Amino acid sequence: MLKVLIIDDEPLIREGLASVIDWNSYGFEIAGIAENGKMGLKSIRSFQPDVVFVDIRMPGLNGIEMVKQAKQEGFTCKFIVLSGYSNFAYAQQSIRLGMESYLLKPVDEEELISLIQSIRHKCLKEQLLSTQKSEYESFSEKEEWIKYITGQSFDHKSLKQYEDKWFHLASLTFYKNYDKSLIEKKLKLLGRMVFQWFWSDQTLYLLLNKINVDLLKKQLLHFSMEIKQPHQIQLLQEVKTTDELPQAYNDLQSLITQSYSYGNQLILSETDLAQKSLLEMDMNDWITDVCRSIEFENTLQLDGYFKQLETYYQSHKFEKQRVITEVIELTKDIYQKLIQNNQDISPPTNEEMATIVCEAQNLQSLLEATRMRLSNTANEINGFVCNAENTIEKIVEYVEKYYYKELSIKVIADLFNYNRSYLGKKFKKQTGSYFHHFLDNVRMENAKQLLLENGWKVYEVSEKVGYTNYDYFYKKFKKYTGVSPKKFQKYKRIQHT
Repeated sequence: MLKVLIIDDEPLIREGLASVIDWNSYGFEIAGIAENGKMGLKSIRSFQPDVVFVDIRMPGLNGIEMVKQAKQEGFTCKFIVLSGYSNFAYAQQSIRLGMESYLLKPVDEEELISLIQSIRHKCLKEQLLSTQKSEYESFSEKEEWIKYITGQSFDHKSLKQYEDKWFHLASLTFYKNYDKSLIEKKLKLLGRMVFQWFWSDQTLYLLLNKINVDLLKKQLLHFSMEIKQPHQIQLLQEVKTTDELPQAYNDLQSLITQSYSYGNQLILSETDLAQKSLLEMDMNDWITDVCRSIEFENTLQLDGYFKQLETYYQSHKFEKQRVITEVIELTKDIYQKLIQNNQDISPPTNEEMATIVCEAQNLQSLLEATRMRLSNTANEINGFVCNAENTIEKIVEYVEKYYYKELSIKVIADLFNYNRSYLGKKFKKQTGSYFHHFLDNVRMENAKQLLLENGWKVYEVSEKVGYTNYDYFYKKFKKYTGVSPKKFQKYKRIQHT
């Protein structure tokens, strides 16, 4: 509806003009009525009407002077002069002031209808042009902001007016199946906080007016809950001048790059990355630890090792593809190591790993899916979970499998969660042998077997059965067999020829 204001000092004219036609049926509504020029000017300021019917001759501020003042204040209403008689001088002044029309009182109904239909057509056309112009100007400025922020253009003369304005720069990275139109509609929830916004691929960038950071985070979290689509928010500290925006945009790219590794955080900031000190890991040791936790079905330990791996990737700030590739390779290495002593287990196929990777939106879900797959594998193998009745049996089994590792009663006690002294006595009672004697016997039997195989040198056999000191292995072997390793090897080969 277009708003109409009637200004006349004669009550009959005011009331008559307001009721002579059904204004609503022609797309108008009576916004207000004023009885003199001074009140009329006040009503224009209050109602901001589209069309004003104004009497020329009124006490105090007359119609011509009132229109002149309204135009000086920037009001663009369509003014229609009302007069009780034809006056050429007034008509001339009206034309010079850009009045829309000149009506004689009493107003003819048909003439009024014809006039307001013409005015409505003109108003709507002007509104459309104004909207299009505003949208074009807004689009042009938006394009300039985008080009400047993203480093595509260094010419930002029209943005100079904002050079001392402080901003926050944020982005929302969406994972998949997101609705752009819905997200854009929900932007109104942030209100005047949003100064500019634009899309780039699956990321929505927000140039935000500076406010308290805690309040900003609160508003962003509210917005996040409303859009209900998988995403992460990356947020920079305040940008103090427009000159800093291109560098801030580059800093934001670094945060976006890390969004995969920090997928469990809804808002990711520079502070989060700065708090991560560099963590170094020996991946071979990590694989060994993971395999042991699987064989002992120790889920708490397994969780801890995967948490350690998550921290490792976060602290090194690797890109998504490298992280995925390494996790796949680590998974393969774990299964290869498990299969060495557990041939019955089935490692994941390439298709299964591809599914795990594709369904994982972030590092946390990738590691969780991998950890779950390994936990299921623990049920497939004959591990070393034991009870009071079969503890020693399981320890013997473990030693026969892993005799080549650095083993002692202390290591075994820790693995099986026993007191070392108690376990030593229990082992001696059930096997008739001290643990270190039993370990040496297992190693010697395996050393004898290896010495008979072609190609192995004595020092290599020593290392393969768990002795890093060759001289110590030599003495142990000779004591166990009565001959040196070399003589044993030579003697046995002669026997087999």
